[in-house]
Amino acid sequence: MSQLELSDVTFQYQTQPDDEYAVTDTSLAIEKGSFVGITGPSEAGKATICRLLSGQIPHFYNGDLSGTATVDGTPTSEQSIGELSKKIGFVFENPYDQMTGATSTVLEEVAFGLESRGLTSREMRERAKEALAVIGVEDLIDRDPQQLSGGQCQRVAIASVIAMQPEILVLQQPTAQLDPEGTEEVFDIVSDMNDEEYTVIIVSQELEQLAPHLDRLLYMEDGQIRLDDSPRAILTRAVETDLPIPVPTTIEIGHRLRTAGAIPEDEPVPLTETECLTELQRLVPAPASPSGDAAVETRSDGSTINRPSSSNRSDRDEPVVLDDLHHTYASGVEALSGVSFSLEDGCVCLIGQNGAGKSTLVKHLNGLLSPTEGAVYVRGTDTRDATVAELAHDVGLSFQNPDDQLFHNSVEEEVEYGPRNLDYDEDEVEKQTERALELFELTERREENPYDFGEPWRKRVAAASIVAMDTPVIVLDEPTSGQDAPGRQCLGNAVETLVDRGKLVVVITHDIDFVREHADRTILLSQGSAIADGDTQTVLGDPETLARSNVHPPTVTQFGLKLGVGPVMSVDELFDAIEAK
Repeated sequence: MSQLELSDVTFQYQTQPDDEYAVTDTSLAIEKGSFVGITGPSEAGKATICRLLSGQIPHFYNGDLSGTATVDGTPTSEQSIGELSKKIGFVFENPYDQMTGATSTVLEEVAFGLESRGLTSREMRERAKEALAVIGVEDLIDRDPQQLSGGQCQRVAIASVIAMQPEILVLQQPTAQLDPEGTEEVFDIVSDMNDEEYTVIIVSQELEQLAPHLDRLLYMEDGQIRLDDSPRAILTRAVETDLPIPVPTTIEIGHRLRTAGAIPEDEPVPLTETECLTELQRLVPAPASPSGDAAVETRSDGSTINRPSSSNRSDRDEPVVLDDLHHTYASGVEALSGVSFSLEDGCVCLIGQNGAGKSTLVKHLNGLLSPTEGAVYVRGTDTRDATVAELAHDVGLSFQNPDDQLFHNSVEEEVEYGPRNLDYDEDEVEKQTERALELFELTERREENPYDFGEPWRKRVAAASIVAMDTPVIVLDEPTSGQDAPGRQCLGNAVETLVDRGKLVVVITHDIDFVREHADRTILLSQGSAIADGDTQTVLGDPETLARSNVHPPTVTQFGLKLGVGPVMSVDELFDAIEAK
């Protein structure tokens, strides 16, 4: 008997049209101690599978269910949520959905669920502290959960589940808001738990980092499990048949080496970076010492030189100027310290670890926050002298969490709200709405309710609603988190189109491959300071400086540096450099 089973399950949410189903005729068996990954395009049924396995369907989500979901041989419909929670821990895609809102410290938040277990106060405190230490955020123990960054909040949500010590972990996009190092830490942690016989089911698009840990990978499409095999087999199939999932760089390179005849086709395609680099070194021996590292100029104290900021009026007339910006929250947390740079045009990506100050910084651009010290100028205007409504004509900001800005019943109403609120005439409202819907591939979904969408599509709606305002400055906070391959491509194309229209597009992101593909300029933040600022190839080609903010170069860039061919920005550049060498 399998620990978890779905038998001929079909489910339709109450909000779905009569001819649509979330999953259809789906069967799945998961053995105790398995580590199973689930991937596929947005709205393929991945979240529904998680809800079925954990018992949220049928206990929380209403709809028509046929077939059976069982845990340890007993149907979930015959077990209470309380009984299931002792066996199954669930991590939501959106960490804010998991926060109780009833606690004043992170320690209380993580211990909250333990109160139902009959533990003493001391036992609850110790277990909560241990869970926070495992996730690497014990320093947040006394912080207010409502004042954490998205990534910090995600780690706390995971810790709150680990503290419950369930037999089964179901994680739905648990790393979507984490920096790369945090993502790897979470995958390492759950992999270690799996080694201790925990059963782990995880939905993710972060396949490059996740796949080496998995026993098994499921590919879902149109509400059904289309493929169920080893990660290496599924990802090789993906690159050969162009499945709509992110293909790891290692798989792409390995496949190209075999297609070119450089590596025998009967050798398994490399899954890990080590395996792939070993194959490449068969063609290009590694240099005796590291070479090709692009250095970012630094000051004598070791900090990186930023682009200079001037206080004269002509410089202030640039789209955005930050002049010695500091921000300290009422809690005493210093989020920004002496940040100075100007932003002129193109796509500028802000990168850095969770809590580096990225979201705090961009909230100064539209007046949501005011400097504690220093100043921010938007098109020559000191933001302290303008209202949020006035700045909305110049800066559009799409939040990290789309649910913070969506409130209409249809996509079209949501997208047209911004330009209408800026008092555009009806012809202009219609024009900008149509352009934004088309840009984010939402035209055919204009009449649908955004809250019937998965989070990746809601992110597209939120971005479109900002772009429709036609502001000269557009800020996108983590637009690609949790996106499938088509969604990521759509957002990349949108950014490039906006830049071609003359917009300054500022993107906060942990998606380092998105940075290398689309950023004209990259700014690296660490602990509230800008420690690197320059063209993207230079910044991403400096591993030492990136490491100070827990950021790693893209995999292909790391390969170029280790092979001595320089900080390449794409697989094509890598192969061209190898051929030239």
